[in-house]
Amino acid sequence: MSSENQGGTGSGRLRGLKKQLRRLGKEALDKSHWAAERLLDQRLCIGITGLSGAGKSTLITSLIYQLSHPDRAQLPGFAPALNGRLIGAELHPAVDAGLPLFEYQRCLDALTANPPRWPESTRDLSALELHLHLQSRRLGRNYRQKLILEFRDYPGEWLMDLPLLRMDFTTWCRHQSDLLAGESRRALAPLLLDRLAKLVPEATADPRELDSLWQDYRQFLRDCRGSARLSYLQPGRALLDNDEYGFFPLPALAHQNATELAALPENSNYRVLEARYREYVEARVAPFVDSHFRHLDRQLVLVDLIGTLFAGEDALEDMRKAFGHIADTFRYGRNSLLRKLWRPRIDRLVFAATKVDQVLAADHDALRQLLGQQLQQVFSGARHRGLPLYCEAIAAVRCSNENVRDGRRMLVGHGMDGRYLGFENAEILAHLPQEADWQHYNGGLPPQLRPPLGIGREGYMPHIRIDALLNLLLGDKV
Repeated sequence: MSSENQGGTGSGRLRGLKKQLRRLGKEALDKSHWAAERLLDQRLCIGITGLSGAGKSTLITSLIYQLSHPDRAQLPGFAPALNGRLIGAELHPAVDAGLPLFEYQRCLDALTANPPRWPESTRDLSALELHLHLQSRRLGRNYRQKLILEFRDYPGEWLMDLPLLRMDFTTWCRHQSDLLAGESRRALAPLLLDRLAKLVPEATADPRELDSLWQDYRQFLRDCRGSARLSYLQPGRALLDNDEYGFFPLPALAHQNATELAALPENSNYRVLEARYREYVEARVAPFVDSHFRHLDRQLVLVDLIGTLFAGEDALEDMRKAFGHIADTFRYGRNSLLRKLWRPRIDRLVFAATKVDQVLAADHDALRQLLGQQLQQVFSGARHRGLPLYCEAIAAVRCSNENVRDGRRMLVGHGMDGRYLGFENAEILAHLPQEADWQHYNGGLPPQLRPPLGIGREGYMPHIRIDALLNLLLGDKV
């Protein structure tokens, strides 16, 4: 090689090294800023998830839009907006998350299209930073304050996997066997559940049979979510993608003891499925918790309580079980100075019933009370004392208005096909339904509504109680 070529190669390597050093230096500077912001209470990390169909993408889009247009948004319940202190907000990638940026513009484009449509559901992790600019006054002087909101968005289906961290395969199978014995699940797939019951743990595994059962079981989980509106479904990723760790419960394990199971050969049905389960937990669930939850300060869980309520008693009970099994998974408590950096705890847990524009305003408070009663049942134990727990009823985008016809109040809006329609909803009872109360909800599920026309014109995005939700999430920080 000529000296000229060697010189060119050497200078190219030097440029590459300088570029790498600049990148590392920028990353180090970003990390130091991140640490300082957490220590000075200028950064708040909020996890956002939702049980199936709760409208998580729409809610995040609405939060960003409302905070970015404070001069035109209607947020009277959020003190900084009401007092004129909220100047605006800027969207940035999340510095520390290492996750894809939440596709805000794609979601906003869907809501502002003509005709408008709902954003597609997110199927993976994403994150964003929203830099909130506030006007403050101290010692007679005005100054600007910045609060960085780091939103970490993840599918609710992944939330359902968190209890697996506390169960081995045998425990999980016994727990699932109790669920599969319920009327709602058995009615959806009696033949499949009979096949599972007859699968012998000791028998030599047939890969084709196990794969066939896995495909059927995954479809069964999707039917549980779709037609029965059930919430507590595991493995959660089976509802989103074709995960290679295909496992399902073995009901026959209810009659086996640990010593017998440990002695089974590696190629038995039990050992093959147990290995798949263990690998799923180690390769999917544990890394998600370690990388995602380690910086969360607050958690927002969205719930389609209306859809669940009108689906019947089994659906509501399944939602309560889901709450119960995820309750112990979150790390919560007060954050010390050092804990803010290394192992922060969730110091505020907020549940929000969504889509309340599907029922009359007179029923909103009853819906909030009903959600509160569900949560009280789950979080009443001593291990949950001291956790600030809140609930709210919201509509991220309001799609209906109230009208009066023949002396009766009703809701009007546009159906998914664009037709203008009016409807009444069955009154929401402000207590957990008793056996005789369920007849009240039969056949009364409100119709799905399309987003209203005109979103985005002069900052217009109608909502219900987004300001109250912001107050619960941020009120003590602003």
